[in-house]
Amino acid sequence: MTSMASPLLKHYPDPQMERNIEMLMRLLLNSLVAFFVWGAVNAVAAPIYLNESNISVSVGSGTSPGSFNNTFSGGQTINKVIDAPSATSEEFHNQTTHIWYTADEIGGGLELSFDFGQEYDLNILHFWNYTGENFDVDNIAFTFFNSANSQVGILDVLPDLGSAPGITAQDITLAAPLNVQYVTAFLTGSNRQVDFQNIGFTAELSSPTDPKPVPEPGTLGLLAFGLVALTSRSRRRKC
Repeated sequence: MTSMASPLLKHYPDPQMERNIEMLMRLLLNSLVAFFVWGAVNAVAAPIYLNESNISVSVGSGTSPGSFNNTFSGGQTINKVIDAPSATSEEFHNQTTHIWYTADEIGGGLELSFDFGQEYDLNILHFWNYTGENFDVDNIAFTFFNSANSQVGILDVLPDLGSAPGITAQDITLAAPLNVQYVTAFLTGSNRQVDFQNIGFTAELSSPTDPKPVPEPGTLGLLAFGLVALTSRSRRRKC
């Protein structure tokens, strides 16, 4: 009894299956791109605390005639006005930490010039004021400029007295303009005294244009659902 050899099975490409695989690959690639772009946009928009590690400060030319008392004793510099490591840091008033300026005349004040290095959208001012009414800062007049040094806004702030014994920052929401790189702050006291500890800002990096909508994780979930559906369809066709 002779046996017959089974014919060899030949594999023929399934055009529909190949199209499904191509669609799956495109959806997967689009999902990955959307996910990473979404993460990058959110990283850029994350709030940043601005202090001596990422901005600079100097005594402005608009400072009135007066005396800095012991502010710069022992080699101290104006940089100590932005050296608080965080918005929640506690300061203690002493010669090495505070800024103390006395104007020659009522209405005189201390001008500080800030350079953020790039444009930011400012959200919150953090101000560590002195604890006594006779020496504290009573008013801060801010002027905001963009990277081209064009004025984009002004704002007056009346800070509270500092807390004691440890001085914590008063957090003041800024109705400030967007795209700010340079800031001047003119600080005055009603009795010629300007005494305070620190200034800091919370901000977000400015975007040159409004970002286009980017799929969020929920959208990625819908894309994943589409991948599963196409896979099931492909399997049913093979059966």
